[in-house]
Amino acid sequence: MWFFAGEWTHYALRLGGNLILTRLLFPEAFGLMSLVQVFLMGLEMFSDIGIVPSIIQNKQGDDPEFLNTAWTIQVGRGFLLWIFSCLIALPAANFYKEPMLGQLLPISGTTALIAGFKSTKLATANRKLTLGKLTILELGTYALGLLATISWAWISPSVWALVGGGIVTVLVETILSHLLLEGAPNRFCWNQEAFRSLQQFGRWIFVSTALTFLAGQGDRLLLGRLMDVHFLGIYTIAITLARLVNQLRNLTKISCITFPSPPA
Repeated sequence: MWFFAGEWTHYALRLGGNLILTRLLFPEAFGLMSLVQVFLMGLEMFSDIGIVPSIIQNKQGDDPEFLNTAWTIQVGRGFLLWIFSCLIALPAANFYKEPMLGQLLPISGTTALIAGFKSTKLATANRKLTLGKLTILELGTYALGLLATISWAWISPSVWALVGGGIVTVLVETILSHLLLEGAPNRFCWNQEAFRSLQQFGRWIFVSTALTFLAGQGDRLLLGRLMDVHFLGIYTIAITLARLVNQLRNLTKISCITFPSPPA
């Protein structure tokens, strides 16, 4: 019930938020943000070592040293992702002939830096299937981020509304992951055995996510170069709405299977 309540509410928020933002912002904003997200997603997926799945499936998933080692790696990875987002900003701006990317990528990259400090309590809650608090946390942070984005776009319609909303979402989620969920607080720690365990599991995650990125985001990388950001923005809006329709269809199918109609 928590899963379906969360999915349906999240779907409604996404659909409503996208419809409002497409009225407030111009297509170029979505095009620029699409390129930013592709680069940040690429950096994240090509460095994904599966920390959360490792915690969920590992027999040491409740061990404080294992959790704190995973958190230390996660913080370091977030910092490196932000550094790389700064380094690729100017080359990306020159390649796509969009000077704004030189400013957008480093600032949007701070979301990776902030996300690195998320508590491992999120993974532990998934491990223990405490879906109530997880659903409330995810929906609350998404709603606050969406409200911040819409408010910014209403006052000052620009691509910075999308950037600011993303930062607010990640910042709120990171803070609440430490305050709302149960468990010991994280601290910096290094355990060599825990590191080896995370590394062995993570190499398969890396291969999977790298291929997923190339298959799912290659179109935006190409269209951003071949077409202008205005066209890419329209394409991004269209593909987002199309995926929402598919998501609605899948949710409806799963709901019908899970909660079948009673016999006549």
